[in-house]
Amino acid sequence: MQLESTSSKEFSKEAVRHFLVFKQGFLQKKGKNGAYDALRQLECIQIDPISVVHPNHHLVLHNRVVDYKPSHLEELLYKDRVAFEYWCNEKSIIPIEDFPKFRYRMKNPSQFHSPFYERIKAQSKELHKEIKYVLSEIKKHGPLSSGEFEQKRKIEGKLATKVLNLLWDCGDLVIHHVEGNRRYFDLTERVLPSNMNEEVASREEYEQFIIHKYMKAYGLVDIRDWRFSWLPLKIPQRKAMIKRMIEADKLCPIKIEDIKHTYYVLKENLSLLENSDTAINESILFIAPLDNLLWNRKMISDLFDFDYAWEVYKVPEKRIYGYYVMPILYGTNFIGRIDPKLDRQNRKMIIHSLLLEEKCFGENLVDELVAALQRFLSFHEASKIEINKTSPKKLKRALMRELS
Repeated sequence: MQLESTSSKEFSKEAVRHFLVFKQGFLQKKGKNGAYDALRQLECIQIDPISVVHPNHHLVLHNRVVDYKPSHLEELLYKDRVAFEYWCNEKSIIPIEDFPKFRYRMKNPSQFHSPFYERIKAQSKELHKEIKYVLSEIKKHGPLSSGEFEQKRKIEGKLATKVLNLLWDCGDLVIHHVEGNRRYFDLTERVLPSNMNEEVASREEYEQFIIHKYMKAYGLVDIRDWRFSWLPLKIPQRKAMIKRMIEADKLCPIKIEDIKHTYYVLKENLSLLENSDTAINESILFIAPLDNLLWNRKMISDLFDFDYAWEVYKVPEKRIYGYYVMPILYGTNFIGRIDPKLDRQNRKMIIHSLLLEEKCFGENLVDELVAALQRFLSFHEASKIEINKTSPKKLKRALMRELS
């Protein structure tokens, strides 16, 4: 599946891990402006609604912005309008400056994996009246959610949701704001900045843009990745693309110690990969299940010798580590897993389990874990903590002694 090259540069696993962790920018930013800078550096942030603790997108920014608050992202999205929500690495938050490039995908949803469009495309012609009605109501009354249509009883609630999602998928509507779990949609032209370019990119322009964006976001390019290039390309097409980029001196193949598979890196990032002296965060971090660093789980296994699976969609009897299990990162190594749950009513953080990898525990690690837990509690405005299970067992007593 890989392309051989005699000019492949060789790197140690540690050097590549350092490069990937540095690219993530952990705890390098401050404030709302820092959250925006982090979003631009990451290219996009995956959205997930599950809120056992703060949802994924907030956890991602919590690990990049020292003093991050969920209100920072909400203001960036719905007040400052410097970001928008659309398909990228699944449903994602994306810098608004990229919106013009995404117009091509919005206008041609049948060419891409567009879930809302795919669910309703067979009915789209039959729903002509409903689509026209939804657009006219929003044009008259401003931002509306599916709830308003359901109250008027002129269109059934679930159907209204489908139509709103379809129009969002096709770029006719954008999410104006959110109240709880309810999304309010408005006409795209009323929400976008007035100076936004309205031209639709060609397919070639869009492909060049999204391929480069994907490669910057992932850091390392893996031809096996099922989301490769964020385009629906088959293996021969992927190989041809890689070959063209290598020949154009835009992409470099690399060899990594003890790994047979060839990875690739953008030429613009090669000097950063070669420089292992760049400073990285050395604090312990609890990494969100859909964090950008974890997007390619096979790569994580190859480079970090750590196998991670998010168990939220597994039936209880098949879970090994817990429902909302999150990896624990320490410098350039994954040292364990934590399964947290926030009891919002009692402002208590419940740690179902905190399990360190074998040979990772040391007395000096307790202070680092305590600091990480305290920061995690503060972010969730939790005043109490309950720890049910740790590995090693003696870790629980050591942590509770410091946290009680």
